[in-house]
Parts: sequence; C-alpha cells; structure tokens
Amino acid sequence: MTDMDTYGSRPLEDLVRWNGDLSELTRNPRSTRSARRCGATPMVTFRRDHAVAAVEKVLAGLADPSQLVDWAQAVHFEDQVDIEGEHQDLLTQFLFEVSTPELFVPVTREVCRRWLHVLQASTASGPGSAQDALDRPPAPQDRAAARGPYAPPAPVSGAADAAHGGA
Repeated sequence: MTDMDTYGSRPLEDLVRWNGDLSELTRNPRSTRSARRCGATPMVTFRRDHAVAAVEKVLAGLADPSQLVDWAQAVHFEDQVDIEGEHQDLLTQFLFEVSTPELFVPVTREVCRRWLHVLQASTASGPGSAQDALDRPPAPQDRAAARGPYAPPAPVSGAADAAHGGA
C-alpha cells in the first residue's frame, strides 16, 4: 500500500481525474475526513490536464454539461485539493465559473469548447496566450454564451437580475 493510499488520497486522485462514476466519486472524498482527524493531510494537485480531460469528456458525449458542473463543484470545494501553481489563476477561474453557472453562464457544449481552447492556449504560446484567449470576443457559435468565462463577469447583482429576467 502506498502512502497515497494510506492517507486516503486515492479517492481524491480519482475525483480530480474524473475516473469513474461521478456520484461515487463525489461521495468518496469524504472518506478522507477520517484521515484528517488523525492528523494526515492528503493533498492532491488539480492540474490543467485534469480540466482539459473533463471538458473533452463533455465534448466527446461521455458526460453532459450538468455533470461537468457537479464535478467542478466537487473539486472546487474539496479542501484537500491544491491547484497547480503554474496555472493557478486560470484553473481557479475555470473551477469557479464552471461550478457556479448561476453567477456566470449555463455550461453548454459551446462554453466547453471555449474553455478547451483557453486551457490549451495556456501552454501553447507562453503565459499570455490563455489571457489573450480569455479576452478574445466569442466565436459566432458562442454568441449565446457571450458573457461566458471569457469576458469579464457582470457584477453578482447584475448576474442575479439577468437570471431572474431583469435587465
């Protein structure tokens, strides 16, 4: 048995990699709480390739966008998951926006395509590429998601008004 298994990190690894049934994965990380009570602190690092794989899973039709939201919530709110330092801002933004579509935009396949482009650009041409992709206007097929994770978000009160049919 490895140290990772001893301290209960394996379920967290499976969660960040989305290896298995989502409902089972979102239950398993809670088993690490017993390890925390014993003083062990298993940390798992959420990396850019984990986000890419999750978005690709939706785009390949292996999961639907609502499952991506559930997965992102589970990863985002698990306190034993650390975020890769090199892409911390981008990955934090990804998890926050995907896990709270009520504050941003509903997660759709078009939004997933945009995130895939942004996540892939984060290593394609240097550090500015991801921000450039975030700032770029949406493609025509993404017009419905124009307020998506690529434009500065509206203030929370504005998002709440829009969600309730207001201006």
